[in-house]
Amino acid sequence: MRTIPDPDTFAGVGQAKSIDSESLARLRSAIEQAPFHPEGWRSALHSLAEATGSPRTQILALGQRHMAFNWVNTTPDDFESIIREIDTYRPDANYRIAAMGKPMELTWEPHYDAVRAVHTDERYLEMARRYDFELGAQMVLSQKPGLFFGVAIMRSEREGRTSEHERGILAQVAPTILSAIRTQESIEHAGAKLLHGSLEAMDTAAILLDGLGKTTFVSPAAQRLLGPETLQISGGALHAQRPEFDRQLGRRIGQALAGEDPGPADLWIRTGKGLMLVDARPLPHGDWHLGLSARVIVSLRPLLPSRMGSDHAENAKKVARMGRQLGQAMGLTDTEGEVAALLAQGLSRKDIAALRQVSPQTVNSQLRTIFLKCEVNREGELVAIARSILDAIGS
Repeated sequence: MRTIPDPDTFAGVGQAKSIDSESLARLRSAIEQAPFHPEGWRSALHSLAEATGSPRTQILALGQRHMAFNWVNTTPDDFESIIREIDTYRPDANYRIAAMGKPMELTWEPHYDAVRAVHTDERYLEMARRYDFELGAQMVLSQKPGLFFGVAIMRSEREGRTSEHERGILAQVAPTILSAIRTQESIEHAGAKLLHGSLEAMDTAAILLDGLGKTTFVSPAAQRLLGPETLQISGGALHAQRPEFDRQLGRRIGQALAGEDPGPADLWIRTGKGLMLVDARPLPHGDWHLGLSARVIVSLRPLLPSRMGSDHAENAKKVARMGRQLGQAMGLTDTEGEVAALLAQGLSRKDIAALRQVSPQTVNSQLRTIFLKCEVNREGELVAIARSILDAIGS
């Protein structure tokens, strides 16, 4: 465990100079209005940067495994990807994290120096110098288990170390920033309640995750599907029992949190009751979203069991409906459409044969005919076409 100096051992603590009251009022007003305008937080960060003579200012929320949000007034296009690559939320990589103080306590360059004297992550230091934020001052606004909010002014050697006056400005507006964050959290919470109601009304099996990857909502339909064979919620996070599937799910959720396209829905859980498709997708949000309400939707789609059981009639109707839809769209017979639908839902040729009570050779023969009609050469091509059609029509 690293030991960092007590902030009170440095000159300037509690003796910060004040900016004139009119300028301070304008800065506070810009911060207070930030939650109510699309670019309000960008304007507030620019105002803080101007008041402190810093090229970059930052407000962020950080959890144990993910960054809920990281707002900087100006960053290059590749900034976020580099941050994720270095894992900047870890104190052994990021000297700013290691130098954090208590809530509403300033830390600045001497604290960074003390941490870097013990250990310096050269990748993070190179990034800090490249993007002009090696120096600066920071403050934890609020902290609770697994999450903290922070604000920082950031600068390079070119601007020099922060002054007592500049740190004083940061200290004076920090409570206003925290208040504005809480206002935006309330606004986003109201929107989340509307989304919850819609998912419940449509009986959609969905789980919502915040920007930290923590569960914020589980629909009743999804709750019925959770269990030891499928997915479980532990410590607020979504997990699968099987380690390999859990790793794949974690990667997909991480991609969705980063706003990336996770690719086609192809995560399948096979249980004693059949197959279930698990898909993680980013939810639309603005650039200045807290990330504490829903950022990712994980949908659960129970599919057809590999053996007909008590739900035989319902499953048969579902297969027949999808078969007709694919047949009409792809120029296939209803029977061929059913085979394509089952294949698109992840069943193997052997599973399809058992489900339809025919031989595997019959399924192979049907697929050869389907390939010819659809002008494809590989099973993967057929699956991609069938899935896109079924997704488009909502089956």
